[in-house]
Amino acid sequence: MKIDFWLRNPDYLAHELLTEVEEGRQPPQDTLLLVAGMIGGTAPSLHRYPMAKYLYGAYERPDNALALLASRKHIKMLRVNESSANARKDYYLLSKGQAAATALREQVPPMQWYVRQAEAIGLIPEAVSGGLMRRRQYEHPGYEAAVNGRLIPEITEEVTKRAEDVAGRFGLVWPPGSSQDVADGGPQT
Repeated sequence: MKIDFWLRNPDYLAHELLTEVEEGRQPPQDTLLLVAGMIGGTAPSLHRYPMAKYLYGAYERPDNALALLASRKHIKMLRVNESSANARKDYYLLSKGQAAATALREQVPPMQWYVRQAEAIGLIPEAVSGGLMRRRQYEHPGYEAAVNGRLIPEITEEVTKRAEDVAGRFGLVWPPGSSQDVADGGPQT
């Protein structure tokens, strides 16, 4: 669920990427281009799919969507440590699922946006563990203050302002690819 939250809420992912820039773990220019794509006009119409907060963070029952994928033999779910209080479910992408994902990427151009989102999540060091991601997500006051059972609020406006500030600190123009940026010899998008 933690990775799913960042995928479905690009404003929070953009916020985390800006933190990576400020802490010197990601290059400013490339990362600001990613951020602009997440919160700017290049996102597909269904790029934000809010999630409700429940007890330990963003949550949504995955059963229906995953049942559909399992019924088509795209994924396989295995329960690990069923007898333990820490039982979990591991999901494996099967070859039929990989083929379907590849076909979607090639045949449905808006899917590339989601591929880029997933790749951007990989730039965040905490993306290797649900507990680490949860801790990092709770560092944002809006996420932490969200009421259980209610949607986690959008922060696009806050992130846009922050991106402008970060760009200014690194001598870059926000948004990247603006006419001023191009006039200064910066990246053209």
